Amino acid sequence: MCPNPPLATLLLLMDWFRLRPQSIAALAEFTLCLVISLYLLSIQNKTKDGFLITGMFILHTFYNAVSFTRNSAFDTAAYVPIVWVHSIILIILALYHLVFCYSYRQNPFPREMRLVLVVSGLLLCIGLSFHRIGFPWTFPIHFVISIWIVGVFVRKAIWSVRQRRKAAGGRAVQISLKVVLEELRNPISRDTKAYRVFALWCLLLVVTWLNANLGIFQIIPGWWEQVHHAFYLVLLTWIVINYMSYAQESTTFLAKLVGLFMCLTLVLLGMLGFLLYGVDNQVGVGGDKEDALRILAYLIPLSTVIIVLVFPVFFKSNLLRPLGYVLRGVQRVNAGELRVEVPVEVQDEIGALAQQFNRMTASLRRYAEQMESLVAKRTAELERKSAELEQQKEQLQHTLDNLKATQAQLVQSEKMASLGELTAGIAHEIQNPLNFVNNFTELSTELVADLRQEISQQPEPARRDGAAAILSDLEQNLGKIYQHGLRADAIVKGMLQHSRKSTGHKEPTDINALADEYLRLAYHGLRAKDKSFNATLVTDFDKKVGLVEVVPQDLGRVLLNLFNNAFYAVQQKQQKKGEAYQPEVSVSTRRLGDAVEIRVRDNGPGIPKEAVNRIFQPFFTTKPAGQGTGLGLSLSFDIVTKGHGGKLSFDTAEGQYTEFTIQMPVMKVDERVLATT
Repeated sequence: MCPNPPLATLLLLMDWFRLRPQSIAALAEFTLCLVISLYLLSIQNKTKDGFLITGMFILHTFYNAVSFTRNSAFDTAAYVPIVWVHSIILIILALYHLVFCYSYRQNPFPREMRLVLVVSGLLLCIGLSFHRIGFPWTFPIHFVISIWIVGVFVRKAIWSVRQRRKAAGGRAVQISLKVVLEELRNPISRDTKAYRVFALWCLLLVVTWLNANLGIFQIIPGWWEQVHHAFYLVLLTWIVINYMSYAQESTTFLAKLVGLFMCLTLVLLGMLGFLLYGVDNQVGVGGDKEDALRILAYLIPLSTVIIVLVFPVFFKSNLLRPLGYVLRGVQRVNAGELRVEVPVEVQDEIGALAQQFNRMTASLRRYAEQMESLVAKRTAELERKSAELEQQKEQLQHTLDNLKATQAQLVQSEKMASLGELTAGIAHEIQNPLNFVNNFTELSTELVADLRQEISQQPEPARRDGAAAILSDLEQNLGKIYQHGLRADAIVKGMLQHSRKSTGHKEPTDINALADEYLRLAYHGLRAKDKSFNATLVTDFDKKVGLVEVVPQDLGRVLLNLFNNAFYAVQQKQQKKGEAYQPEVSVSTRRLGDAVEIRVRDNGPGIPKEAVNRIFQPFFTTKPAGQGTGLGLSLSFDIVTKGHGGKLSFDTAEGQYTEFTIQMPVMKVDERVLATT
């Protein structure tokens, strides 16, 4: 009779529990997953990937706890229900692995993920319905899912390569298999590297499931179980290393060191049972083997606690503290403090790093001192050169003033040249009304003499009729004199307005009348110099142009310059071609919405190709020396573009024609001004 019935009852309930080498491996796997899960839960500000990997290790922790009890309950009454729980958790893990592979970093295939999860869940449930102890029909489905996961990570890596190239080139690109393989072999982006390492991790998962299927269906000998546990421990270690290497949240170097030592220790302890006893399903009935396995079971949590508690202290004092000295020294140097020297506590690679850091700071101090001396010398040299530059500046300013004065003289010469041509045209134009005035004055004088004669010689009735007729003719003559006097007055005023300095004030101006007037003046100006010259004048004025706010003096100079150039061009061509050539100069105006266009075209020799790009440059002219200053088109370009906010362009065909086009924005003119005008 047992002296302690409750203890006897507890021992009876625990009678199913027997340690085996498989139990030791499962205990190592459980301990590894538990410690990693606790560490992952302690990380602050986790990203989506951090939550995914944490959930995965929590599931693996539950799975390995069940796996430990399953292996310890082998060939007992508790074995069957534990196997079913184990299989269900394994199905949940498989589906979670699918979620992880699709959702890690980015998910370019969301619809595919939902479809694959539904299909995989249905297949796993169907496989579970045919599940038998010793023949788990879900295992082949797990194997297929692991292969699919490899493909997903590879496709995500290719997608990442295309996204990077699209971002670099601004468009989607088709890449060949060779390029893809090269990118996967040497990935550039961090995402592509992460997808690649997880794809390699999944390849080991495929091998693990292949080994499990070959072993569970008795295709390979009995050593498959040792290989399965070895692969699984490596898989757990590898995935946490992958995550910490490419994690988006901050991790610590100390955690990586401690975790690596712990993983290696648990892998060795987990596989030690197999190394000592192989796969022994009879272990657990007592004796030395059971004691040895119990010691291994105690060593696993004990060694884990020692590593987690002791190793951080060791690494902090022997590794992280010397590295911290160097790091703080780098920060101080980065802040501009060069008199920094870190303590050298150890004579290893870290100590060598500290020594090299001290040598570097000493070199930087020497270099800084040399630079200060060099800067002082350079400062003195720069001050001397500054004085020289100041002197040169004064000389250049004097030269610039002379150039400005010369330029002003040249501009004035150009204005005087255009004024001279205008004056010749005006003289020709004013000659006509003056001739009329003189002729009608002579006629009026004769009529006055006739009137006197009529008054003195004729009788009263005849005298009255004759005087009335003479007075009527005299009145007509005076009207003609007045009319042509006004014409001469307008020409003189126009000449004065052109010669007067522009005020820059814009006023409503009849563009058609302005263009027609300066066309006639330019033509008669050239004819005043060359009586033999004749040309056809073609005008096409758009009545919709109306009044436009411009500076009439400035725009008149532009038009006169273009007309003079056109007449000069056709005159030169006529002298070469003779009577077979008919000179023609045309001017047209158009209203283009909110702009006015003026075109001046001639059928002259055109502009040579070598002069096309320089036609608006100051002081450039195609005329012979002494016949042009090269400022006409340059000044015209400035007046149109800068003075009126318009455009001045040209089109030419060598030997055929030249056409200049002026486009200016239309300013709204007050209706009252229009009405008054």
